[in-house]
Amino acid sequence: MADDKDILPDQRILSEIFPDVPNITTDLCTVISNTFDTCTFRLQLPTEPRPGFPADLLIRLETSGSHLSAVAKLQHLAHLQIPHLVPATLAVGSATDATGREVDYSITPFLVGTTVLEEVWPGLDPHNQRSLVESIVVAMEQLQKAPLGSPDTGFHPEIKQILEAFLGERAAKSQACEILDTDDVIAVRSAIDGIGEIELTKPDLDQLMSSIVFCHNDLEPRNILVRQVGANGGGRYELAAIIDWEMAGFFPFAYESGLKDTVLGSSNLWFSWYSLFKEQTAMLIPKEEGHEKLIKALRIIAASKDARMPKNVGVRVAAKWIKRERLRMSPDVRHGWVREDGAGHVPVFTKEDNDSLELEVLRELGYIQ
Repeated sequence: MADDKDILPDQRILSEIFPDVPNITTDLCTVISNTFDTCTFRLQLPTEPRPGFPADLLIRLETSGSHLSAVAKLQHLAHLQIPHLVPATLAVGSATDATGREVDYSITPFLVGTTVLEEVWPGLDPHNQRSLVESIVVAMEQLQKAPLGSPDTGFHPEIKQILEAFLGERAAKSQACEILDTDDVIAVRSAIDGIGEIELTKPDLDQLMSSIVFCHNDLEPRNILVRQVGANGGGRYELAAIIDWEMAGFFPFAYESGLKDTVLGSSNLWFSWYSLFKEQTAMLIPKEEGHEKLIKALRIIAASKDARMPKNVGVRVAAKWIKRERLRMSPDVRHGWVREDGAGHVPVFTKEDNDSLELEVLRELGYIQ
């Protein structure tokens, strides 16, 4: 059940977004997800609400002052690069709900006949899985051709800023990890015994800054829409859209690849997806050592943050998931997680299996019986 303070579409919001649409009501809305800060819902109108708008729309609401407008600009840039895979942003604005709370909104077309890849991935044959990842890589290559550094698209940050943002304010205050900048060298140093440190020299930083490209940074199955194809479907799916551009921006691609290593077992629960993605995108990481150092820096930061949160449910679930999948970190930084030697056959685990891991952790921490 939604909390009373959660954001939901109401009559006032709808009327402010579409003042010229008569008889618009919340009965036309289907809420897909919502929290205190965000809400995504489908709006199915009987006719097109204004020129250029379809009758079937996807609307996202966020508390006023969010970065929704900036995300919409990045999504628009992505749409210009791969218009067949990124829904057009039809409108961005602000409205007020019935309680007087201001919210920002963005509107895109609702993509009928699609499903989230996460829901079908484990049932796809290996050939179809590979072809989907290959399609994603083609799209990424096109994204990376986007122009950089204009007022419309934003400017890329320095490498230290990227690392500090990944560390986060809370972890920085806990002194889990230090990011030091002295004499043209950035040092990432964990405060936790055994995690280690890495230094990025001026040549490393120059290499990274010369390799800035447009990245999505969250290309996981939950953010990819697919569509069944063929006369009778036949179980084969093709790429339909890439959604959720909240983490997008301008980074060295090694950053996006390194993020994959740090969220396996949390944001993504399919090792087959991860391993295919790493395999197919390896050629997008330049050969210079600075790119490997950036990946190592992300791992040091992530491991330090996790070590400071021993009772965090997500951290514990991810650790159990990695162990269950029989994974180890490859000595080759670019390969990331690989199967342990002698792992043998590891079955494909179901959503129910993954849910059971979380219940196991909740019991260990005493949150449930």
